[in-house]
Amino acid sequence: MEGEIPGGTKVGSYVIDSFLGRGGMGVVYRAFHPRLDRWAAIKLLPPFQTSTDARERFEREARAIARLRHRHILTVFDFGEFAGQPYMVVEYMPNGSLAERMPKAPLAPAQALTLLRPLGEALDYAHQQGVLHRDVKPANVFLDSELQPVLADFGLARLVGEQSITVSGMISGTPTHISPEQTMGKPLDAKSDLYSLAIIGFQLLTAKLPFTGEGMMDLLYAHVHSEAPSPTSFNPSLPVEIDVVMRRALAKSPGERFDSAAEMMGALEAAAAGRVDERRPPPPVAVAVGAPPEAPVPALDAPATPALPLAERTPRRRWPAVLAAAVLLVVAGAAYAYLPRQLLGGAPTPTPAATQSPGTSPTATAPTSAIRVEPPSPLRMGSPITVSGKGLDPRQSAGAGVLQAGLVHRISAGLSVQPDGSFTVDGTVPTDLTPGPASVVACNLDSSGKSDLSKCIQLTVSVVR
Repeated sequence: MEGEIPGGTKVGSYVIDSFLGRGGMGVVYRAFHPRLDRWAAIKLLPPFQTSTDARERFEREARAIARLRHRHILTVFDFGEFAGQPYMVVEYMPNGSLAERMPKAPLAPAQALTLLRPLGEALDYAHQQGVLHRDVKPANVFLDSELQPVLADFGLARLVGEQSITVSGMISGTPTHISPEQTMGKPLDAKSDLYSLAIIGFQLLTAKLPFTGEGMMDLLYAHVHSEAPSPTSFNPSLPVEIDVVMRRALAKSPGERFDSAAEMMGALEAAAAGRVDERRPPPPVAVAVGAPPEAPVPALDAPATPALPLAERTPRRRWPAVLAAAVLLVVAGAAYAYLPRQLLGGAPTPTPAATQSPGTSPTATAPTSAIRVEPPSPLRMGSPITVSGKGLDPRQSAGAGVLQAGLVHRISAGLSVQPDGSFTVDGTVPTDLTPGPASVVACNLDSSGKSDLSKCIQLTVSVVR
């Protein structure tokens, strides 16, 4: 495409590998740091964005992200200028966005919470650091190498205490997920972001948006004047208590909504169990990674510090597997970091019996999903391999491959699934892999040949030459 930076071009200490995409506030490339042996994403301000306002917005996004240290918020590695245009270097997210992999069928509440709870914790933390996101939506939620949700794109973020560069009364945000007060250009607080998070929750639980329209003005009007439909009207299998939670989460008045994402998640967990949570939990305590426990956390209305720290995020911890699907709701808060792999149908290691089938509610008798490889990891490139397991839908086409750096390298052209959901396929470990971590995946495919979050099973492996 015209204007793209060719592969091999050096931007700072990084070498451009490939073009990833573009939006109104940035052009994004995949790049590699040879000395650090690290992949990253480089976001540059588009050449047509030359105004002072555009540059200030771009630099404000870098400041907004760089000041935050949370495992579910994108990390900024560097910031600079290339050919007269500012750029930032951020973590590379190999599994795309939630928008690209949004389940086409409703998720069980426990499954939805595996995505919502980490995002809620990220928002509560950002709000305590004095940062409002103002554009929370699936396209700004990415999945990292461990399939954990990561909140990104703070391009509309407001550092509390920093003068706004948005014209007074101007609407900013995305019409499908914008809050009523944001629609009307009113002052915003944390509850605007929580409203947008609630819409993502509505989508996950119903596979529908609460507000639709033929055009942007219809959507904006609906956010301000129309009551959100009950989730059970789209998904009758949900407990009716979830209707109560979502009604409050999507209230028109910010004062009627939950005070924090932690409170909203607690209410959703209770509703999933068929009860109403009347508790008001204390505000969550957020401590920056690496900060001493006694380090003060600035309040939401505290002035923002415009510094641009560039340290990397502390590596994510690997959480233990859940004990059993029967107690999934009870331990959801402690085990959420493991559960997105469960959401994909992935088998825990070393106890695959603790998983559940994709798209099912967690019960003590839920069918298991599992995937195995022979010979076991590490996989040697070019060697024969047998992939087997259980948990795919026999009514849909399926495939198997090795997922690495966001790309699936096929093991076989097709995968036959038996009536009981079991499968076995022989193939060869692809030779175009890179030595290191990867995942063997078996997925049901839609009519276009793509998979979604609820139709894949995966197993983490290592690849060697």
